[in-house]
Amino acid sequence: MMSKYDSAWKEVIENLFEDFLQFFFPDIFADIDFSNGYEFLNKELSSIVKDNKIGRRFADELVKVFLKDGSEKWLLIHIEVQGYKENNFEERIFVYNYRIFDKYKKEVISLAILTDEDKNYRPNNYKTERWNFKCNVEFPLVKLVDYQNKIKDLENNKNPFSLVVLAHLKLIEAGKDNNKKFDSKITLIKMLLKKGFDKNRIKELLIFIDWILQLPEKLEERFEEEIEKMQEEKLMSYVTTWERRAKKEGRLEGRLEGKIEAAKILIKKGIDLETIIEATGLSKNEIEKLQQEN
Repeated sequence: MMSKYDSAWKEVIENLFEDFLQFFFPDIFADIDFSNGYEFLNKELSSIVKDNKIGRRFADELVKVFLKDGSEKWLLIHIEVQGYKENNFEERIFVYNYRIFDKYKKEVISLAILTDEDKNYRPNNYKTERWNFKCNVEFPLVKLVDYQNKIKDLENNKNPFSLVVLAHLKLIEAGKDNNKKFDSKITLIKMLLKKGFDKNRIKELLIFIDWILQLPEKLEERFEEEIEKMQEEKLMSYVTTWERRAKKEGRLEGRLEGKIEAAKILIKKGIDLETIIEATGLSKNEIEKLQQEN
């Protein structure tokens, strides 16, 4: 069972990977040579986790990185976005890890991020022992609820993932109260705009916040009106409401019809060609064809 927030988490980790590691795992970040690049190994991971006996309950990422000493490592990142405990979570991490190693003979380092609300649930090792045989696997574990008493620190933190964590904490805090979600969404976006991030980071965070704090139709319309006011005040001159909506519909959901519809909206709004390409992922020829049709 996949959570509706999995796509948002996978998207923001893949597109802001360096920020992700620096925020949650600074020691690992310090050892990686990012000048050599890194690679997400989705096909390799899919070939391992498709076994239905293991299950596919996580927004997992497998990333090839190079250390500053020149060696190659594979990071296996488990993101558990369910709102309840998994009795065999540790076993899953152990199984994923050894299966990847067994198949590819690469050293695999497993990391875990848990977004549930149970402060006492901290499954950070898998252990089995019988007679004189012992197996003990420990892995770094991050619990987002640990940041609940560090809100001010998050607000002042210059790393983009501070806002990712804040958004998820606001989701937990709001529960089913859509008015709270609305207020939190406005607050987070205003905070985002004051952070001084580059355009790409602003876009990625805006998509994540928009996806995590989803609103019913009427509140979404009200939210759009508030965003338009921000635009008029030139707070969002570089990322339009329609650009935000287009990326959410087109890239996160991956629907071609969503991309085309979003592009049509942008064309009608008079948005330039380059921005439409960036927002929807459609080709120049596809967009020019839509322009001719409109």
